Amino acid sequence: MNQYKLFVIIGLSWSLFFSACKSKEVIVPSYLFAKPYTFTTNEDRSEGAPSADVKDYWIFENEKILGSFGIPSDIPIQKSGKTPIRISAGIRRSGQEEERMIYPLYNSYLTNVDLKVNQTDTIFPNFTYLDNCVFKFIEDFDKNGVQFEYNPSFKLVGDTIIRETGSKAWNKDSNSGKVVLKQEGSILEIYSEVFKSLPKFTPMFFEIDYKNNVPFTIGIYATEIDGSVEQVPLIVLKEKDTWNKLYFDLESEISSRPAGTEFRIFLRFSNILSAPIANPEVYIDNLKLIHLD
Repeated sequence: MNQYKLFVIIGLSWSLFFSACKSKEVIVPSYLFAKPYTFTTNEDRSEGAPSADVKDYWIFENEKILGSFGIPSDIPIQKSGKTPIRISAGIRRSGQEEERMIYPLYNSYLTNVDLKVNQTDTIFPNFTYLDNCVFKFIEDFDKNGVQFEYNPSFKLVGDTIIRETGSKAWNKDSNSGKVVLKQEGSILEIYSEVFKSLPKFTPMFFEIDYKNNVPFTIGIYATEIDGSVEQVPLIVLKEKDTWNKLYFDLESEISSRPAGTEFRIFLRFSNILSAPIANPEVYIDNLKLIHLD
């Protein structure tokens, strides 16, 4: 073997050695600790009460998604120095556990963090509604009157909705709605005003907080130009012994209807069960129909 070939072999060997060592280097991450969130609404209550149920954080580093994380979260980031961080609010779409999504009606939380290797920076996410949210109605049971009407076809004597405050309300210092079903086999239905011009192909959600020991149904009435009316049950909410929140996605249901269709949202409560409840209780609050402008 001549001297030139020997030098080439030795050089390649050292190159492969250093390359292997480099590939085994471990990058020490920086860490970000995202505390539990806060949610705020306008002081004039034009957005209703600050009710939210964010299930996870969708975290972006310089607009590159890092993933979806539980709350609170301790997130390793393979970077140091000043870094733009965006945290978006994750919800369960239409109450389905397997359908996680970023809620399109909330602002993301934006911050710049000076990340340091092997150190943890703590942030406190705050979410708000987007400025271009349109609130078609809000029912929080704190004003005179209510935004719903009783459907006379589904109301027995004594069945009604009353205001409830104190420990059973969503907020003990304000009112919630309590559904009263007086008789075994009672059915009580309430529906919203008629919405004549809901936009198509834009994010639209119905929000509601609820607590119940009997199931109840949420749906829509769709009235087409020829006067035909279709009742569409959308979801049956099962019993919950603590307050729960639903974000129901209405965009596809509204967008699929012919132009000129008018809509009502309905809630139907009943005590028609195989074993009727002696004291049926349904509490509701913070009902909002919202879409983007």
